[in-house]
Amino acid sequence: MVKLVLVAGLIPYESGKTWFTLGSALSARNHGLRVEVFKPVAGHNLWYSPRAVEKTLKLKLLVGNDVAIYHDNKFIEDPAIANPIALATAPPDPTRYLEKIDDYLRILEETYSITVLSRITSCHSRTIRHSLYYENLEKTSPGTRRFVEKLALVLKAEKSSLPSLLNYMSSSSVDHDLNKCLELIEKRCDIVFVESFNDAITPYAGLLERTNLIAVVAPSRVFVYENSSKLREVLENNVKKLGLEGFRAKFIVGDLRPDTILNIEFTPKPKEHKVHKEFVNYILKKT
Repeated sequence: MVKLVLVAGLIPYESGKTWFTLGSALSARNHGLRVEVFKPVAGHNLWYSPRAVEKTLKLKLLVGNDVAIYHDNKFIEDPAIANPIALATAPPDPTRYLEKIDDYLRILEETYSITVLSRITSCHSRTIRHSLYYENLEKTSPGTRRFVEKLALVLKAEKSSLPSLLNYMSSSSVDHDLNKCLELIEKRCDIVFVESFNDAITPYAGLLERTNLIAVVAPSRVFVYENSSKLREVLENNVKKLGLEGFRAKFIVGDLRPDTILNIEFTPKPKEHKVHKEFVNYILKKT
């Protein structure tokens, strides 16, 4: 039976979940296990992602930084399947907000308000669709706009509307589509590490029913939870009270005691460390 391990971040950005996932995947592979990483939903800012842009141009497929890292380390065989939903953002032109600079700072934190490109892979129909969102692209500086338009030409992205993306992301079909991609990956693996999106405890609700363990990563610590009915009950109650906000990992960590806590040492680059060996041993012992 394939072991499914979910890795979430306690904080929205720079939680360390990609490096922890990579180190754990390296450790599992050193155990002789077949390992892949699944990143259902990924977002990256083009302005800060030259490596991802280079990979995108090479593959003619929109991919972000994390997916590029996993692919380079051979933990992703097919980026289109391992990352079915990819979102690329671009910062708005600050000169448009000089009299409302707070609006500029706020919009930078709203992923869909600055999404300019997307890729959606359907593992049912085996189709890949790139889309370009002009309503957000028009907010960017002229140089940024020209760059994104050139990238869109390489990807053969079609002009689309942001509401169509939002409608899809909130539809009931998302779980069905993402689970199909996961099933394709599971066929060739012993362990699949699933990296969540920002600080969401899970990238999509239906995944929790299939997950064995959940690791919530923060700088210096990892909170590990066995996927129990109690955890799902806490999540359900938080979502009822707070809506989508209830999916944030902080509510699980704040309301539920972890089964174990692991220590992460400072490291200048991702590689297998003691904590990753401990985590893989815990996975093998508990699942």
